[in-house]
Order: sequence, then structure tokens, then C-alpha cells
Amino acid sequence: MAKVLILWEMNMNAIPADPAQQAAIYGRLGAITQKALNSGEVKDWGIFAGGNAGYSIADETSAATLSRTLQFTPYVKFQVNPVLGIADVMKIMQSMPK
Repeated sequence: MAKVLILWEMNMNAIPADPAQQAAIYGRLGAITQKALNSGEVKDWGIFAGGNAGYSIADETSAATLSRTLQFTPYVKFQVNPVLGIADVMKIMQSMPK
């Protein structure tokens, strides 16, 4: 599996002004996130101290990332960053022509 760092930001243009509607949306999004954490799909999740943005880390395919992030549309915008661990980087570096 590929490790993925996902930076997310709330799309405040899509959030209704009504507090009750906001609470319902945030509750639904939180439940989706909690389920992904409980199942192990998402390894870590956090919100930045300023609010309305944060990160998650997952070990999954690109297709799984797309499937999971689409559940948050249109309320959240994502920046998906596949990452390599040091072992993979060292293999690549050692295989480069000398």
C-alpha cells in the first residue's frame, strides 16, 4: 500500500449559515472520519489549532483515497500527497547510475 498524507480544509462556502444544519453536517463528517480511524483505513487524523483545516495519514491505494474523500464533497477540499518512506528512498538512491 502507498502511504498518503492528506491535507484537508473545510469549504466554508458550502457550509450553511444555520447552526443546526452545520451541526448535522459536522456530525456526519465526524462519523465518517471516526469509522475510518476505527477500521484502520486512516492511521492518524488531526485538526490544526486554527480550526477548519487539518491532515490525515492513510495507507491505501489512490482509488481508495478517491473513494473516501468523495464522501466529504462538497464540504471539504483535499490536497492528496503520496509519500515515500526512507527505505523506499534509499532503494531508489542506491539504484541510480553511478
